[in-house]
Amino acid sequence: MISPIEAWVAERTGLNERLSAESLRAWQLARIKETIEYARGRSLFYAGRLAGVDSARIASMEDMEGVPFTWPQDLARDPEALACVPAREIGRIITLSTSGSQGPPKRVFFTERDLERTADFFAHGMSTMMRAGQRALILMSDDSRYGIGDLLRRGLARIGAEGEIHGNVRDVPRAIEAARGSDCLVGVPGEVIYMCRAEPGLRPRSVLLSADYVPESVIDAIRDAWHCDVYTHWGMTETGFGGGVQCRAGSGYHLRDADLYVEVVDWETGRRVEPGQYGEIVVTTLAREAMPLIRYRTGDTARMLAGGCPCGGILPVMDKVVGRRANLIPVDDGGSLSIHLLDEICFKYPGIRNYRAELVRMDGTQVLSLTVDADAGLRHEDFSGYLAGSLGIAAKIQIEYARVEPFAGRSKRRILLAGAPGDDRGAGR
Repeated sequence: MISPIEAWVAERTGLNERLSAESLRAWQLARIKETIEYARGRSLFYAGRLAGVDSARIASMEDMEGVPFTWPQDLARDPEALACVPAREIGRIITLSTSGSQGPPKRVFFTERDLERTADFFAHGMSTMMRAGQRALILMSDDSRYGIGDLLRRGLARIGAEGEIHGNVRDVPRAIEAARGSDCLVGVPGEVIYMCRAEPGLRPRSVLLSADYVPESVIDAIRDAWHCDVYTHWGMTETGFGGGVQCRAGSGYHLRDADLYVEVVDWETGRRVEPGQYGEIVVTTLAREAMPLIRYRTGDTARMLAGGCPCGGILPVMDKVVGRRANLIPVDDGGSLSIHLLDEICFKYPGIRNYRAELVRMDGTQVLSLTVDADAGLRHEDFSGYLAGSLGIAAKIQIEYARVEPFAGRSKRRILLAGAPGDDRGAGR
């Protein structure tokens, strides 16, 4: 079945029977030019950043390479300068840390209409895995108005389904009990895999994983234990939470093309790369009122698929996000280590519920120190040998076993660097 996102894009763009990759790009190009003029006329930041851009001369998507990028630090340095509406029209402000750094937090503004568009996207994305009368347990966010949980709940109501906001998995037994009888579980990969390893007898019809990098090992483990369909979603606060979602074919992400234009560019040159080549995801919002973003460098790594989705859709599809460049840590043998690689390896091993990782230097030698939360029957010799063989790095590996809570704050999973700013030793994220 073709992803319902394509029908949503056709309706939202007005292209309907004329929808194709070419007609969509022409429609997006017109919206981009409107967004440039809107932002330049209302935002102090873009009035300066886009001063040399003549939108009338942007005749193709290739001409977008002449439009300057917007960077995460721009949202941290002076977010009010990017605002395009007066303060009274801002419905929600999200403050979040700049990923991979200890700099000032970013602030992102939305009007209520901005967020209602996200709820609309969520409604169609969730219709891939849910039907009217079914119930989803939302294992993230809180009950605040226009938070992620509330937007999901609003979207589900539009398709006649129920969304119950449980919040992040702070109490595993309580979350498991709340999940019993749910048709769909929506949650963070590291928290849902903990639930899965703690209670393999749950039987949701589907699981949607979001809000962090999603390891293939986690997808496989949940699918095998709970005998359910597993979907993934890519999005970030800057995209208005929603960005792209898988369909039943389980291939790439069907993108929120009616609200976002997505490019993939070379990390160093900033030039567009061809489908099939990896680079940095860059987004331009197409209908944002409060804080439009033009060629925003997300820091996420992915590629556009060279072919269409196996579901039969005709629009371009983005492959699975493979992580963030900022999370790559050099190791002494000339290679690199990342939390994404560790997640793939550790969660593939049966009985691993969670872990905390720290890279330290002892007597001149790099040591990867892991605190592992595992089943009582796990044999240390087997796991340590598996880990050393799978990682293939020069660093010495040191393992201890203890409880590691699945939820550890709003930050994404990361490897702690001993002695680095913000080293809290207990975050594990």
